[in-house]
Amino acid sequence: MMVQLVVSNRGVCALPNWAMHEYLEQGYIKALKLGEKGLWSTLYAAIREEQRDMPFMADFLKTAKATCFKTLPQIRRPLPEAEAISG
Repeated sequence: MMVQLVVSNRGVCALPNWAMHEYLEQGYIKALKLGEKGLWSTLYAAIREEQRDMPFMADFLKTAKATCFKTLPQIRRPLPEAEAISG
């Protein structure tokens, strides 16, 4: 809904690049960086503790990581210390 307001010239919004990629490709909106280098943040996955060690959850997280890095534009690999924390 936020992007639709921007497309119709009735608003502005701050979203990650990957969330508005399709709109940018179609030329519906224009992206501007927040600050000189843009704003970068780490994406986290929250899971229930009782599902933490279940095989389906490990497979889901592995698939999600691979898909994100393969298909979402401008996603950066985590720093080594962040990868160690997330397992």
